[in-house]
Amino acid sequence: MKPVCELEVDGGIDPATAHICADEGANVFVAGSAVFGNRTGVAAAMQDLRFALQPVTQ
Repeated sequence: MKPVCELEVDGGIDPATAHICADEGANVFVAGSAVFGNRTGVAAAMQDLRFALQPVTQ
């Protein structure tokens, strides 16, 4: 039986890197400057991250 755990990535998470981490198994993301330092605002930054984590459909 395999243990169940969360895999967290803390640091460097933004729309360009989030999907790479997710592809490698991460399911918890800590994004500070990508969210709070975003000129478009926190809500828009969160939307960008969520969009980046959506599965690609072909």
